[in-house]
Parts: sequence; structure tokens; C-alpha cells
Amino acid sequence: MTSYAVKWILASLVMPLVVFLFGKSLNHVMVLVFWPGSIALMSLGAEKRPLIEVVYVLGFAISLNILYYLFVGMVLYLVVKMVQAS
Repeated sequence: MTSYAVKWILASLVMPLVVFLFGKSLNHVMVLVFWPGSIALMSLGAEKRPLIEVVYVLGFAISLNILYYLFVGMVLYLVVKMVQAS
């Protein structure tokens, strides 16, 4: 089960990495679907912010994504186990 959880955690890091590499050319709806924690980035607004604040909010957004993917992964894991048991 631990390896299953690690796979979901790694999967949750894919979208933030894609956004950092190709951010301008991505569809915003796709970003929100696969990185729901990115909504936290709106708190930065359009003005200049200190780097420590940007890093903090970015870390928070990525952490939310990890928790979301871990929750979804564990629910799917339990559902699959229940279906296999019956």
C-alpha cells in the first residue's frame, strides 16, 4: 500500500512541473482539473511579492495537490480492494 501511495504522490507532482515548464501555452481548465491546489496561487495577485511569500504559497498549493491526489488514490485503492473481495 505504501508503494501505491508513493505512486499517487509522484503523480500529483507531474502537473505542477508541467505548469512550470509550459505555463503560458496550457489550457487553464486543464490546470485546474489536474492541479486543484493551483487556486491558492490566486492569493498572490498581480502585484510583485517577496520571494519568500511566493515560495510559501507555491509550496502550499503543491501540498494541497499532494493531499488531494493521495486522498483520491486511497479511495480508489479501497474501492478496488472491495470489488476484488466480492
